Amino acid sequence: MIKQFLLILLFLITTSLPAQTFTDIRAKLTGVGGSACGWIDYDQDGKPDIFVTGEFYKNNKHFISTELYHNDGDGHFTKVETPIVNVFRGAFGWADYNLDGKPDLFIIGENASGKSVADLYMNNNRTPNFVLIPTGIPGLKDGSVDWGDYDGDGDPDLLLTGESNHGPVTKIYRNDRHNHFTDIHAGLPGVHYGVAKWADLFQTGHLDVILSGKLASGKCITAVYRNIDNKFVKVPVDFSNLCLSDVAVADYNMDGWPDFVACGETEDGRYETRLYQNDKNGFFSSVVVGLTGVRTGSVAWGDYNHDGYPDLLITGQSAHGPVSEIFRNDRNGKFTNIHAGLIGLYMSDGHFGDYNQDGNLDVLISGMTSDYKFYTKVYRNNPVPMDTLTSREPKSENQILESENSDQGIFFYSVKVPPKPQKIYYYVYASTYCDLYGTGKKGYYVFFSPVKKQHVQYQLQHEFNRLIRERYPEWPKIDPGEIITNGFVTYSNAESSKRTAVKAYESAGFKVHELVW
Repeated sequence: MIKQFLLILLFLITTSLPAQTFTDIRAKLTGVGGSACGWIDYDQDGKPDIFVTGEFYKNNKHFISTELYHNDGDGHFTKVETPIVNVFRGAFGWADYNLDGKPDLFIIGENASGKSVADLYMNNNRTPNFVLIPTGIPGLKDGSVDWGDYDGDGDPDLLLTGESNHGPVTKIYRNDRHNHFTDIHAGLPGVHYGVAKWADLFQTGHLDVILSGKLASGKCITAVYRNIDNKFVKVPVDFSNLCLSDVAVADYNMDGWPDFVACGETEDGRYETRLYQNDKNGFFSSVVVGLTGVRTGSVAWGDYNHDGYPDLLITGQSAHGPVSEIFRNDRNGKFTNIHAGLIGLYMSDGHFGDYNQDGNLDVLISGMTSDYKFYTKVYRNNPVPMDTLTSREPKSENQILESENSDQGIFFYSVKVPPKPQKIYYYVYASTYCDLYGTGKKGYYVFFSPVKKQHVQYQLQHEFNRLIRERYPEWPKIDPGEIITNGFVTYSNAESSKRTAVKAYESAGFKVHELVW
């Protein structure tokens, strides 16, 4: 899937630093278990906000929470009131379903009255006042939500799993526009306690499906279904069958073909996290890399250290208790646990994202500890020069929990972090796989702005968006304007970063366009 591939290329843009730590910024977010969390810039102010759902207990009372936090900058997040339903045992996904340039929300889960929901909320002028759109899609819980344009008509379709009133289901709903969605009866086996994800695994330009979870029979499954003329055919590959599972896709070895990692529990009770390498011939190989096996958790990719290779964030219940770990991708099929000092959580979710726009991937995690405490935390990624490190020894679990309640925000390392110099020079870019010229032929395209000083926030984004829509009239129909902004202290660093990004896209077969002004 091109969006997932681009997430990797996005971080090939800055200079690698020798060592990094992660700091709990104490964002004062509602802690939840049975959780789903994620980054989303709902108001498109350029700063990623936080959306989180789940349950927690306070004074022996059970609460269900769905919260949206606005990123105010400087590490502050403010809860904003929304009409979005409170759920737990849920999942959600963001996409511009109506092609108006703003991210919308689809959410599933169990509400306070015990009813399963499947609700679409339209973004209302980039405010928290989301509008509930009736779709007729039956409610689900204990499942997943993923958006993707499986039929190539330019709008995102829905891939859902979960427990319905009639048992576990896996459904694809075609987006017919004008708020209409049609069940295509894809014939995929129904699962709950699992996940389904879109990915163009066979590089055909069509989205395939990775499916994992528990079937109605009680058996577990992990399988790939290839999209052949919008029909989904099971690929004859034996994967480790998992439930209480999650899946994440990335080109971990940078060979141009998407691979995936899956975590969960086997039918005989083993916890696994497995990496599957795409062999480019319709088959996949399990790569033994020593990842911590987890269930009831999450896996997510991101290049936290800027070496051009995606690293892995794992959360969930391991054989030794809850964990939240980052594994550095050392290439050649080797991964190293960096002992990042994140609080161990299960019934959890976790994602990379750059909340403070410093070019370094930070971490958002939510879930429950082994002593039934609920957390949602943001950890800032701090690039640190080697000569500032005074200790590489990991703390004990008790020391970690003591640090949770102290004023010290950095785990496992003692460091000196100098003040960050102000960014002055910026460039922006956007990429897509589409029929750019309206000729019926699709291709891979990426558009870059010049490097310029930005005197007003989002100045480059606004001019870029105006020009690309003016010069390519088909653009608003095929891309909601996912424009990436990168800022640097010096002009030479910005130009160097841009050259690196251009080369990365060129090597991946993209047609590069310069928007000069």
